[in-house]
Amino acid sequence: ADCGGFLLTFCSVAEYFPACIVVSDMAMAGNPMVYVNRQFCKVTGYSREEVAGLNCRFLQGPRTEPAAVAHIQDTLRRGVDCFVRITNYRKDGSSFINLLSLRPVHDSNGVYRFCIGVQFDATVSPRNRMDRLTALLPLLPNHLRVSGPPVGPSHAKQLKQGEPASGGDIESVKAQLEAALDRRGLKGAWTQDQLTGANAEFADNHAEMRRMLARQRASYAESADEYEAELRLSLASRRPAGTSSIGSPCPP
Repeated sequence: ADCGGFLLTFCSVAEYFPACIVVSDMAMAGNPMVYVNRQFCKVTGYSREEVAGLNCRFLQGPRTEPAAVAHIQDTLRRGVDCFVRITNYRKDGSSFINLLSLRPVHDSNGVYRFCIGVQFDATVSPRNRMDRLTALLPLLPNHLRVSGPPVGPSHAKQLKQGEPASGGDIESVKAQLEAALDRRGLKGAWTQDQLTGANAEFADNHAEMRRMLARQRASYAESADEYEAELRLSLASRRPAGTSSIGSPCPP
């Protein structure tokens, strides 16, 4: 109930944020997305129904940077804030530069519950539009108060030496965003050969995700048809003899 109230409150506000907002459930296998706002759908071209239950990595594609992916995985594992520039892909296959910010949310028992992702399209003139993002990020929650016992293992944040704690003031967040935009802090550099050769494991990712979404939509449609057929049979079996489907007497 505490988590449900947290999600309901946060998502009702996030729906109108001027940035893409994603909430992932860190207590579930695969860390699936449980919420995306309308701006996410507008920027990526995917509907809520298409992305529900998926991991955010479905936005990766041929030119997604391995160093950025490794950085995301490292910060998620340690449960700390993340600021990174990464190449992602829309539904139509076009790429965009995503200035991604991740905010882990732990409950009062120390359980790692959610991760809030803020995606900012930094393809064109990002520094001219970052003021809103810089003001928004320090306001994101990082703690959830619960009244019940722990529902999972405790997870302590693992900050590296010199790494700022979650949150921070506007100037601190701005500095971290600037560093991410300039790709500072990532281990190693990558060349064109790495992007086209060593990145082969990412080359088919976008196409595979598109195929998976198509299968998912077909499965949903089939389930909906089966449910509708069962509902019709159930209603027919309960209908008194001599009445129509809306309960009125059948004409002679």
